[in-house]
Amino acid sequence: MEPSCLGFAIECDTLWKGAGVTIVGFGLFIFSVYVMLTAIFGRWLGFLVLMVSFSGWMVLQSALWLFGFWSQGFETPTNLGPRGSEPAWVALEAAVDETSTRYEAYTSWPGDPWRVPDADNPDVQSASGAVTAFLAEQTNEELGLEETDPTAIQGSQFAIDSIRFAEDSGTKLAVVQSHFTGGGPLWTVSLYFDGGSVPRYSYMFLAGSFVVFVAFLPLLDRAERKRKEFLTGGGAPAWYGPA
Repeated sequence: MEPSCLGFAIECDTLWKGAGVTIVGFGLFIFSVYVMLTAIFGRWLGFLVLMVSFSGWMVLQSALWLFGFWSQGFETPTNLGPRGSEPAWVALEAAVDETSTRYEAYTSWPGDPWRVPDADNPDVQSASGAVTAFLAEQTNEELGLEETDPTAIQGSQFAIDSIRFAEDSGTKLAVVQSHFTGGGPLWTVSLYFDGGSVPRYSYMFLAGSFVVFVAFLPLLDRAERKRKEFLTGGGAPAWYGPA
């Protein structure tokens, strides 16, 4: 596995590339607009116009991300915005004929409430894939092999022997038994289903944009009133009849 960078589980070059794109984007689409606004309204009023306009646009954009609003037709899906972690099965640990102790339901495995799923249950394939990938990763780590090494262990070299599902306080759990096709013990892997954070980011963008819009809108109104008062002396300009 590649080393993390600055505490993020992401390669350093990918992190710096993303940061560079973000800086260039802000400079091109936000700072350049601010420079033009300062030439017309001044630094403070230009900043307020930019913040209100940008946050107002973000409110509309975040609402489209979150609710869809048929922006792509009548079957437009929701949660189209920035994506965090996708819903997936996460392996907690692997042991020989032992389960994790993180959830109470693990102590009753393989008895009730653990059940054998139907063959067409979509969780069977996703949980099995998570287990084989986890066992391959742990094996390569023990052997000191990189994932790109030609001799590295692959997930396809593990076979699934049994799988059972249960729930604990609304959290879906799974226990999968698997073995290495080249020989070895029968591993018991404990998993839980992580719902991901995809909707969370859309809610965060919508709430944050709305807070910024509400915070800067009164300041813009006050600054504009002061600007008009300064230009007109607090009254309407004199009317000298039609030109």
